[in-house]
Amino acid sequence: MTEDLADFDVDNQNVASDNAYVEQQIGVQYVESVYHETKIYTVDKGAGPDRRHEVALAYLAGGVPRRAEELFGDLVFGSHPSTERTYYYVLAVLSERGFGDLTAELVAGIRDAWKICDSLPEDRWKRAHRVVWEILDHVRSADAQRSFTAVAAFGRLSAERQDEISRHLSMLVDGLVEQQLNAERKHEVSAERFSGNRIDRAKKFFEPNPAPPPRYEPRMLLREAKDRRRAIIGAVVAALAFASLFFGAKTFSLWGGVLLLVTGCVVMARYGIEHTVHLLNLALRRDTAEVEGEQSGPTPVDKLIERCFREARPEYAKDWPRYAIGYRTRLKQRFNAQIGRSGQDVRELKWLFDWHARRVAERWPHHDPYGQPEPTAPGGARLWQAAGALVAVAGSLLLLFAAQRLQAVPILVGGWFAMPTLVEVVAAGRAALLPRKEANELFEEEKAEYQRWRKVLADRPIDSEMARWLALDKAHLKAEALRAGNIAERDLVSHVVINQLAPGARRGLVPHGPPRYTAYLVTVILLTRHGVRASRVYLDFTTGEFKNENWDVFGYDRIASASLRVLERTAKKVPGEPSRKVRNREFKLRLLDGAEIIRINERLDIEDDAEVDDKAELERLAAATSGMDAALPVLEAVAHQGPAWIDLERDRRALWSHAWSE
Repeated sequence: MTEDLADFDVDNQNVASDNAYVEQQIGVQYVESVYHETKIYTVDKGAGPDRRHEVALAYLAGGVPRRAEELFGDLVFGSHPSTERTYYYVLAVLSERGFGDLTAELVAGIRDAWKICDSLPEDRWKRAHRVVWEILDHVRSADAQRSFTAVAAFGRLSAERQDEISRHLSMLVDGLVEQQLNAERKHEVSAERFSGNRIDRAKKFFEPNPAPPPRYEPRMLLREAKDRRRAIIGAVVAALAFASLFFGAKTFSLWGGVLLLVTGCVVMARYGIEHTVHLLNLALRRDTAEVEGEQSGPTPVDKLIERCFREARPEYAKDWPRYAIGYRTRLKQRFNAQIGRSGQDVRELKWLFDWHARRVAERWPHHDPYGQPEPTAPGGARLWQAAGALVAVAGSLLLLFAAQRLQAVPILVGGWFAMPTLVEVVAAGRAALLPRKEANELFEEEKAEYQRWRKVLADRPIDSEMARWLALDKAHLKAEALRAGNIAERDLVSHVVINQLAPGARRGLVPHGPPRYTAYLVTVILLTRHGVRASRVYLDFTTGEFKNENWDVFGYDRIASASLRVLERTAKKVPGEPSRKVRNREFKLRLLDGAEIIRINERLDIEDDAEVDDKAELERLAAATSGMDAALPVLEAVAHQGPAWIDLERDRRALWSHAWSE
């Protein structure tokens, strides 16, 4: 920052926080962040010129021009120059820089690079380099003839080269020159920002690598085992008494009583088992929500499942939480137990939780959330049980009074204690068959979804595509701000575009690469000859849609102060875990009436669970790609010099023109 800052404070406060870390390729889900294991920004010691060129180009395309400038500079001024490398070196030097940033040393480097390029054979890179040179020469001289030559040469380039030049020279060309260049572009920015099937692919960057689903072992919520000693004794007594019936005369009444007794017991057992199986299956399916309160706090599994179900909530589903609570609780029980045993990272199973949540949402509100029809009670089971009991009692009475067998009494008493236990034991075994069958079917469905999801992620966008889409979004939002403000290109002196993390957005990044977000708050500040127009919108990056635009217009003479503060706060994620520091950089622009007209808050730190070797490096990358580093010098000058800033900007252009001409 410059010495003109109005104030610079370090403030310590307590604040909660929820952000993390992402990367390119396929990675791990940190609930709010994804980390990909791609090595596109990694240069090993002793790497050859081709690898260094590849990484430098990735940095330039990814929005980190200072790293690209360093790598391309080593190649160009070392022993590996080429027309392509000189072209990209110049773009890297000019990218994210205004006239005040182009020192004599940088201008000398640009001129030396052109001399090297000019000595090499003619090719498409040399022609593109020449166009950059001609545009800069036109900006320096403001000569109409040179303007025609530069714009015509620009129009003959490929769309890819046009995009690169427009993007990286945006802070140097004025509104009129930019209008001329845009008229020659081979495609419209507003349409091109959706290229590459962005709407379907951008969101995949923020999804982690899926892990195979663990086999589902159903949790058996059976009744607690009772003291079975009386049942065993009763069964032994009944069996011995029944066997003793056949000692003595075998009369018709004896056989009739035995037949009725056996038939009644069989009917009672059969329908009792059916009814008990039904009750057990209902208990297995209807897990209650009280289980959630047994733990000291929500686990990572609980939090992620809750998030997935919130995102899957059907529109207008007011009773969604109540409808899905049983299913959510069952999922939490299952995966807390399974992941606790295996030590698997919960973030690798986000795809599975999403699938379960969508599965339940598709059945809302008219179907059972479990996907299987609830087991129906067997028709008349209780009546058949009662009928069987009456038949058994009738048989016992026939044995007692007609056949004169006193053994009927111990048979009835022993059966009274033994029959319920026998029914429960047999029913428990049968009740386990249905959930196991459903579990096997569910596991097959989960495996099929796993294979499908892997195919879906096969065309995940690379980091440079994410950077290009964001650059096109910013260019489009700037054009929209010009149109909405009815600002003529000739009146636009300069502009800045700053993007920051939107609340609730998820983050994704690759090693040594800048963070990308699912949503941004984008601030477009247009500095015209007559005043300032500041526009702020919410950008849904995964769809390219923007909404909730707010804007202000004010004169330079109304600006009172500009301030930059670095806030260091103590945040505590979960009770029992150690506290950690959260660092933010906050820029404010205030008017004379005390109104805070511009406030930009940029988070510099990352979550502790992100695997990053150099956190300071990520802070620099986040700051560089947000646009704040490029914007702050301009905004500071505007705040402190007011309308005189325009004359100062012209002086800077004149000084740069002089350095360029030497």
